[in-house]
Amino acid sequence: MSDTEDRPISDPLIDEVRAIRRAVCADFGNDVDRLCDHLLEVEREYRTRTGRFANLPRKLDAELFAESAVAPPDPGMDELRAIKDRPSARRP
Repeated sequence: MSDTEDRPISDPLIDEVRAIRRAVCADFGNDVDRLCDHLLEVEREYRTRTGRFANLPRKLDAELFAESAVAPPDPGMDELRAIKDRPSARRP
């Protein structure tokens, strides 16, 4: 087996995606809940056309985003988050 067979093949695009993923994860302390909260805020900004989405016309919705991206909030998910955040639900 040669030296090159032991190393994974490097692809610049994949390396860039991995670097971006590492940076985003680091921005949120590698905390999935914090990342999800941020993504929910981005979704709210999009639906209400505030922040970075303030000037985005609604006629572009279907062209830019799948229908699921503009779905209304899910009360079931909010309930699950509330249960998870209760002190009694946390593991020691």
